Amino acid sequence: MKKFLALMIGGLLMANVANAEVRTYEGIGEYVMSDFETPDIAKQRAKVRAEQAAQEKAGVFVRSNTKVVDLQLKSEEIEIMTAGVMKVHSVTYDVKPDAAGFLFVSKVLVDIDTDEIDKWLNQNENSMPELVAQNEALKKSVAEQERQLAELKSKLAQAENSVAARIQITKDFAQNDNNFLSNQSLKKGNDAYNRGDFNSAILAYTDAVTLNPENIDAYIYRGGAFGNLKEYKRAESDFKIALQLNNKNFEAHYGLGATYLYQRNYRLSISELNTAIKLDNSSGKAYYARGYCYEMMNKNSDAQKDYETARKLGYQF
Repeated sequence: MKKFLALMIGGLLMANVANAEVRTYEGIGEYVMSDFETPDIAKQRAKVRAEQAAQEKAGVFVRSNTKVVDLQLKSEEIEIMTAGVMKVHSVTYDVKPDAAGFLFVSKVLVDIDTDEIDKWLNQNENSMPELVAQNEALKKSVAEQERQLAELKSKLAQAENSVAARIQITKDFAQNDNNFLSNQSLKKGNDAYNRGDFNSAILAYTDAVTLNPENIDAYIYRGGAFGNLKEYKRAESDFKIALQLNNKNFEAHYGLGATYLYQRNYRLSISELNTAIKLDNSSGKAYYARGYCYEMMNKNSDAQKDYETARKLGYQF
């Protein structure tokens, strides 16, 4: 979790903009509402697609106005940065009849402030791999929802004369809507988390798990937010819930290990970090955290080995 068990260091990046400026971009998204869907959900789905379209346009500007020192920004990093600095300031909707139902069209206007690019680039470099993983996990979940939604619409078209099938599809649409809204709250929480507003992040993550109690990422990042606020028992509880959902989740084991570390329970921390490293032995932050525990237990030889491994893996400290 960003900032949670991370040392802030000077950024290696800088914006290539002499004077601050604000650029505005437009995005248009469409969504066809079918039976069992509500206009509110259809509008939100259209808005999400419009924001994605605007983000793609804004990303070209962000890339062209960023120069890199000792580090090459990857496309997914540009995507994350753009989402982090993009501000939506206008949203409009239009509804049109469609052969499959009603077509909802959303138009959004977003601003990109180069001052915000500067601020974003100067954050802790160690957080970038985590932000990439966070973004990829959310995209994967959204893609799965889209697949399920397409499948439901296909089933709906084939179930016109089956009352039982339509009842089940109604339930499935409701669950898909909840999962969609849960991931929107997850994204809202991630945005708040990444700008350091942990209280707002916790509220959004709580909405996410209320809508979908199996949203494991929401528990993990809420645990990280609690950790940043030094509410370690609440963080511990969230990481344990995440592990109940998936006992082989690296971030949940790492987060629980970090929570134990901050509570100075180094033996339990090492146990969780050992599991995390078995799940992903390429994580520099896990070796660094375990090395810190060894150092606090005066096991300096073990500590130095882990610190060296963390450095080789690119973890900066």
